[in-house]
Amino acid sequence: MKITKVLSAAIMGLFLAAPAMAQDADSHDPNAKKILDKVQSTTQSYQTLRASFDWTLENKAEKTKDSKSGFMFLKGGKYKLILAGTEMFSDGTTMWTYSKDANEITISEVEEDDESIISNPTKIFDLYQKGFKYALKGVETREVKVKKDGKIVNQKMDCQIIDLYPEKPKGKEFHTVELVIMKETAQIAVITIKFKNGSEQIIEITEYKPNATMADALFTYDPAKYPGAEVNDMR
Repeated sequence: MKITKVLSAAIMGLFLAAPAMAQDADSHDPNAKKILDKVQSTTQSYQTLRASFDWTLENKAEKTKDSKSGFMFLKGGKYKLILAGTEMFSDGTTMWTYSKDANEITISEVEEDDESIISNPTKIFDLYQKGFKYALKGVETREVKVKKDGKIVNQKMDCQIIDLYPEKPKGKEFHTVELVIMKETAQIAVITIKFKNGSEQIIEITEYKPNATMADALFTYDPAKYPGAEVNDMR
């Protein structure tokens, strides 16, 4: 279950960031809010969203780096995440987590007031609305990953850089969540979670496919698709 724990830690990190800068400790930057509101509005306009992404965990102190590619499917309150042999999916009421290595699936209930992206990854697009402060760092030309002619390439684009940090930072393990937002499309290109120990988790969204056709069956557990899997029902 090691991969499952690593994946959970990576995604949970989006909601555990501590303050980015002391001078911004009371900041709810209105300029940043306008940009974040536009990102949320853009995402909410989609009936469905399929996104591919690269996930990297870098420990600078130990000079280690681990990278993997994954996919995200969103449809209303339903979702599915696939990364490194682990699948997490939900119909909005029940959540299933499958580990390919262990051939094991865990079933749990989705808690309505649970703020974790594990319960609903759509929170990645509006996490700023509850319990977070934010500040616009500036607009920069950055190289971001995009898909062209079937290949992932680096392309220079004007990007808005926003730092997020919680209103109650005590006990948090991270010191910054940085969002790199493509100005032209109002879509998130990069999410960087910076740990206090110097490590970083980086999620680079390489392709957006809005309004892709998705059957509801994609977000529910079908035992026939996981033959022989051990089932742990935690409900």
